[in-house]
Amino acid sequence: MARGMRRGARMTRALAWCAAPVLLTAGLAACAGGGADVGVADGYAGFPSCLDAPTITADAALYRDEPRYGNADALVAQVSAWASGEPGFAQLWLDRDHHGWVTVGFGPGSDVATLQGQVAARFPGEGVVVVAVPRTLAELEALGERVRVALTEAGTRTMALSPDVPRGLLQVSGVVASPEADAALRTFAGEPLCVDAVDPARLVPEGEQADGGESWRLLGHAEGTGEPYRTDVATTDAQLAALWQESGLAGPAPEVDWHHEIVVWFGAVYGSGCPVRLDGVVVDGATLHGTLVVPGSGPQTGCNADANPHSFVVAVQRTLLPTGPFTVQLDAQAPPPGAPQERTLVDVDLSRPDAVATDAQIHRDPNAGPQPGPLVEDGYRGMPPTGARYVWNPRPQCQGTVVGPIDGSLWRLADHEAPWAESPGQELELFPIGRDTIVMSSPGMDYSFVRTPDSVCTS
Repeated sequence: MARGMRRGARMTRALAWCAAPVLLTAGLAACAGGGADVGVADGYAGFPSCLDAPTITADAALYRDEPRYGNADALVAQVSAWASGEPGFAQLWLDRDHHGWVTVGFGPGSDVATLQGQVAARFPGEGVVVVAVPRTLAELEALGERVRVALTEAGTRTMALSPDVPRGLLQVSGVVASPEADAALRTFAGEPLCVDAVDPARLVPEGEQADGGESWRLLGHAEGTGEPYRTDVATTDAQLAALWQESGLAGPAPEVDWHHEIVVWFGAVYGSGCPVRLDGVVVDGATLHGTLVVPGSGPQTGCNADANPHSFVVAVQRTLLPTGPFTVQLDAQAPPPGAPQERTLVDVDLSRPDAVATDAQIHRDPNAGPQPGPLVEDGYRGMPPTGARYVWNPRPQCQGTVVGPIDGSLWRLADHEAPWAESPGQELELFPIGRDTIVMSSPGMDYSFVRTPDSVCTS
């Protein structure tokens, strides 16, 4: 995890804070995909749910209110260099429930008390604790391979097998529930598994792209063409030619019955490994959108976070269109932050036969995308809303970089964050991460600030 992340990485950084622990070695994802909505609750096949699995922590007496870290990259590197040379070392992680402290896990048979003494001597004043973990990464990986083979031989599949050293378990997530899956997993009774399963009725059916559906027909589609997070509309041959070129589809555009149809381009987006399919075109009020699905997916499906384009160009029957001006977007949800070009506004009624919209009447939504948040000043009560603004000015009477009070506390730059490089009067955006951390973003950098329980200012 980078220190002082560049602004474009804010989404990645938010994910890094999504759960405790945040892992700092290879072999595990920092935050598992999916969520509580798995379809089969309270675990499966006699195993507990992974959603309730606790993280291993040290003796409560070892934790203090200070220091408080953001990502503590320099400290992590130092601790990792030490721990890697010690017998029994298993894994490092950050404990967000204890102010981002570095937790060092050692396998069975390790003398944790002696190792804790070494940590205290090597890293005086820092937030580093040593814990005993019941299983090493290699042991959990070996168990995961056995589980994978058993599920495969039983004709079942799983979305994710994740060795979780900080919890001492193999996480088995997104198993499609079936008698075969249940029987295969029960052969591992007594082993360190947690399991969450998916109701097969909640899977998106497999299948090829249809040529059309009720009130729409597919004119063309291609993976990897055009741009993601885009839509557009055409009502004439000239507009269709421009739209077809922008969508990246090859060859000439097909014929369209303009008397009865208009054309819509859905510049869809998908993560690598999860190609999408257009299953329908829907009108909800004054919004027209697609029904875009990932064939074979279900709750807890894991997809890479990269944004790849897939162009779908369809002819839509005018009888489906709302009366009057309308909006086009990819799906029922509003465009995500940073993708205002996804939403297209049509300023005229195209539900009438032969109705035409000029180029000027088909345009982007000027209000789409992130809007300026409210201005938060010192003394603000409560945690600031996501995206709120704050104007920073230096305080010579304070130790280090300090803001606030906000929510009844002063906030300081987290330990081991990048050096503060902002000018007086700089406007920042605020992003609360839990109760004790706020990410403050300038146009060029993201910084973690932590709540300061004690005064750091002389006046």
